[in-house]
Amino acid sequence: MRPFAVGVAGLSAALYVTGLSGVLAWVTGLRRRGLADTRAARDWYLLAALIGVPVAPLLAFTLVSALR
Repeated sequence: MRPFAVGVAGLSAALYVTGLSGVLAWVTGLRRRGLADTRAARDWYLLAALIGVPVAPLLAFTLVSALR
């Protein structure tokens, strides 16, 4: 495996986990303030997870390419 691919895969995983952690923190805050229930929180988290699957690798590829 080339170093470029390793960099893209590593950055992609880091971006995905960071994005999901941010969404989880945001939704937890909404639930704490009473602005969202458990079902809505789960829906937002699943939506972010599904959107993040194709977006994280594309963003990682762009960033790693730009930094080469």
